[in-house]
Amino acid sequence: MSGRRRKRNAGIWVAASALVLTSGVQAWGDAPTRSSGIQPKVVTMKNGLKLLLVERHEDPTVAAGMFYDVGAVNDPAGQSGIAHLFEHMLFKGTHIIGTTNYEQEQSHIRKQDELRDQMNTEMDRMRDKKRLGEIDDVLDPAQWSPEYVEMNARYTKMVESHREFVKNNELFNLYTTNGGAGLNAGTMHDLTMYFVQLPANKLELFFWLESDRMVNGVMREFYVERDNVREERRLRTESTPTGKYDEAFEALFWQSHPYGTPVLGWSSEVESITRDDVRKFYQEYYTPNNCILVLVGDFKTENVLALAEQYFARIPKGEVPLRPVITEEPPPIAERRFYAEADTNPRVRMRFHTVAIGHKDEAVLDVIGELLSGKTGRLYKRLVTEEEAALGQPRAGNQGRKYAGYFEISVTVKEDRTPEELEQFVIAELGKLQHGEITDYELEKVKNQVLSSSVRRLQSNFGLMFQLGLFDTWHDWTYINESPERMLAVTADDIHRVMAKYFDPKTRTVAIYRTKEGGGPVEAVDPELAKLLEDVPPEAHGQIKAAIKQMQSSDDIKQLREQSGMMEQALASGQVPEDRQAMLAYFVKIMKTRAEALEASKKESD
Repeated sequence: MSGRRRKRNAGIWVAASALVLTSGVQAWGDAPTRSSGIQPKVVTMKNGLKLLLVERHEDPTVAAGMFYDVGAVNDPAGQSGIAHLFEHMLFKGTHIIGTTNYEQEQSHIRKQDELRDQMNTEMDRMRDKKRLGEIDDVLDPAQWSPEYVEMNARYTKMVESHREFVKNNELFNLYTTNGGAGLNAGTMHDLTMYFVQLPANKLELFFWLESDRMVNGVMREFYVERDNVREERRLRTESTPTGKYDEAFEALFWQSHPYGTPVLGWSSEVESITRDDVRKFYQEYYTPNNCILVLVGDFKTENVLALAEQYFARIPKGEVPLRPVITEEPPPIAERRFYAEADTNPRVRMRFHTVAIGHKDEAVLDVIGELLSGKTGRLYKRLVTEEEAALGQPRAGNQGRKYAGYFEISVTVKEDRTPEELEQFVIAELGKLQHGEITDYELEKVKNQVLSSSVRRLQSNFGLMFQLGLFDTWHDWTYINESPERMLAVTADDIHRVMAKYFDPKTRTVAIYRTKEGGGPVEAVDPELAKLLEDVPPEAHGQIKAAIKQMQSSDDIKQLREQSGMMEQALASGQVPEDRQAMLAYFVKIMKTRAEALEASKKESD
């Protein structure tokens, strides 16, 4: 099993965490009260590394994360996907981690690069042939030139001979054998994060390994890993019923801003990225002054600061000024519409351009989302209860990102109704919200939800670590305290003003999905899962199903047991929002079933 394969199986926890920890989830609670807020210790070292530290001594563990202010928006022109590809590479080790002999290994890597340079030149010739219509696909081995086939065979042998110098999974093993759990990473458009949960007495291990990764990363098995990224794209985008359509919808909505480019990158560009390209990217963005280190858990701040000085102070501040993202999305001048047929239930997605995180109107947009969403929201009452035209819960909400934002409404259509009908119902409800009465009862209900959520989302060490790092990278860590207060101050007049400003039907972007002719409404799935998916945004179905497939195909008993145990602890803690408990419990069942089957098979073979 390769190191990356093991790391991607750890992605089971990321998928579950995303369901459990998303800050936008609101839940009812009894007698909600204001949270006292969070006040981390904030320290910025001389080299620019920022530390956010929250001591909590209830449990002898620490949730630890490294948040780098770089993501897909920073991918250079012609190199889309490089931020995500590099995230993979940082799990391949360093000068001392992941290798049996670094000096001898470097000789092998240099020879590989020399041959890959020749292969890239031949690949360019094949691209010319494609433009002239002589071949159809440069990635199809059956259409490769004889020269490329011969060089690829030599390269494959080089990779095999290089394996004797590679210690797979050493980073993972160092963490897990010392009690670490949940080691993983994630790349978004606006950040890249690396995180793990550790026993409190093993925190120095985190400082050693992460300082080493910041400065000594080796682009080990680079081209093998690039192929793994291509497979990840196939699983997450190309093999899901609506993956490629959702990707096209993003490109339609974001016509100028780099948010329109997928985090995984365009296949043709990812295939052209070289090891040297990734090294340059690493040197530019993975610097102390472009990173936030976040710890939440059982530690003493003075001890952590001493560790930070010992391990990170020696790393110099980045010398290259970081390039700002200056491209802005111009205001839309007309409605944009997107039609697709897929093996899915009919669906309507409607989007409006809004604001970045921290904008003065963001809190109002968040309240609007709450008024429309949920089983007590306006969309459910109209589309499900009154019209009996929608399946599951209609979704509505604002997504403020670092540079810009959007408000999206997503509705799944019942079999005997049409997407166009539901689209008109949605427009009518938006009109009522803009021009009609908003009762004190409605606003009070939303504010109770905000209060309950603001308390709940601070309880988990891992969830708090994630939020502090994300908010401080995108805006400021104080957002975690200020956002609920801003929402509580929203008035009906604020809602009318913001509705008029951002919800112009003439400038919306709409996607209409119809069931593909000859195909079923949905692929055959476990009835229990099908029921759970009714309350999940349709655009997330593909990723959830892909995560479940990974669980069902994993052959790592230890990791299945470890991560199912972590999920059971989260459920037992009472910190999981009620509307997400069933899905998390389903994940636990799938992993435990797979682990039991592997254990039974192992006993039989023994």
